[in-house]
Amino acid sequence: MSFLRQVLFASLIAFPGASLAQNIVATDATSVANFFLGEGIEPIVEEDNTGDPKINVDYYGADFSIFYYGCEDGLNCDSIQFFSGYRTDGGVRISKVNEWNASKRYAFAYVSEEGNARIEHDVFLGKSGMAPDDFAKLLSLWVRAQKEFEEFIDW
Repeated sequence: MSFLRQVLFASLIAFPGASLAQNIVATDATSVANFFLGEGIEPIVEEDNTGDPKINVDYYGADFSIFYYGCEDGLNCDSIQFFSGYRTDGGVRISKVNEWNASKRYAFAYVSEEGNARIEHDVFLGKSGMAPDDFAKLLSLWVRAQKEFEEFIDW
């Protein structure tokens, strides 16, 4: 078990629900993971290939990852990114993705070098974070965008 995962689980046991009333922050994965636990969802907390936190979530059928950015040695991060990728092997044209991006406000999409469609939503949380109700609204905007994108690319 990675150090990051051990710290997360130790804090969840020591302070169950403690962060639910506090702002959601990106300083470590505990805050966001606790939010999902409060929603009845069990997140999978890992490290990405640079040692920063990464959370995999199955949120009522919406599968996505949350990457952390602006970190110092895997901690004190200032932002997160909701991410979902689709193995489309070149089946989605860049012009179609541009059409999506031109009509959407929050999430943005692109085609990877491998020809796979991807959708992301970056969120700066800073040191103060975001109120849990606002984070819940943000999450609903993300999930809606993800579902709409899947329909748009005929996933």
